[in-house]
Amino acid sequence: MGGTLTRTGLSFQKAKYLGSKSVCGKTVIITGSNTGIGFQTALDLARRNGRVILACRNSRKGEAARNRIIQLTGNQSVVFRHLDVSVMSSIRTFVDVIRMEEKTVDILINNAAVVNWNEAFTEEGLEETFATNYYGPFLLTTLLLDLLKKSPDSRIINVGSIASMGGSVDGDMVRVSRGFSGEEYNDSKLALLLFTKELCRKMECTGTRVMYVHPGTVRSELFRNLPWIFRFIINFIMRPFTKTPEQGAQPVLFCTLDDSVQTGGYYMDCQLYDHTMWVPKSAYDEGLAKKLWETTERVIVNCQTG
Repeated sequence: MGGTLTRTGLSFQKAKYLGSKSVCGKTVIITGSNTGIGFQTALDLARRNGRVILACRNSRKGEAARNRIIQLTGNQSVVFRHLDVSVMSSIRTFVDVIRMEEKTVDILINNAAVVNWNEAFTEEGLEETFATNYYGPFLLTTLLLDLLKKSPDSRIINVGSIASMGGSVDGDMVRVSRGFSGEEYNDSKLALLLFTKELCRKMECTGTRVMYVHPGTVRSELFRNLPWIFRFIINFIMRPFTKTPEQGAQPVLFCTLDDSVQTGGYYMDCQLYDHTMWVPKSAYDEGLAKKLWETTERVIVNCQTG
């Protein structure tokens, strides 16, 4: 069943997805789902009777989000499982748990993201922004592919950003320190877009749909590590041009639920934006995407053995 849209604000800038599709019997994993877009997406899918797995790094906040969603929806099939998507060992542990507990995974939403003012590194030596926004989703997704393939209509939704337009990725090096981590954010979102396109090619004929979605500029905890002046500008001065977490969740829900979505597609405002001025031309560079994939695999293996 397809969905419908209502218009609020300018054009589809704050479109609301009104599809009534149920996800009863389906297992959904959402990273970074204790707050913001992730929480609102989880809340909606719980109301649609799905088994919703909240994959979050903060156990206290994750459990609180789970309890809140159950309270609001009455859906007892909402669970919290610990996952720090910036740490590759945490991802492997999480996947081991999921493989023991779940027969299939129907929907994977790679939502967790971070943007830092200063460059920071994880315990495994990876730049934190790139690890959270790209390496983590890459490893989590590829490790769960066997469970996703068991579902007849599985979906992988990578929550990206229009900031990918300002990104630069070298397929041989993947990530070079550029000082201000905001640039790392742009690079990581471009890398995630290239991953989406290459994964779509690799998953051809499997029945799994893979989408990249820009939810808009959302007043969320994504900007919590920026100086207060930037948070003030985003949350107050730019308020008329930004979205609430609930509004930001609508394009994600569209990609998760609507029958019209195309695998490999770039979505904004609940509509397809592929091959428009908003999508960087490098996103369609198959050679770059393949190089990036190969180099990423080597980086992740080094994390395991280093």
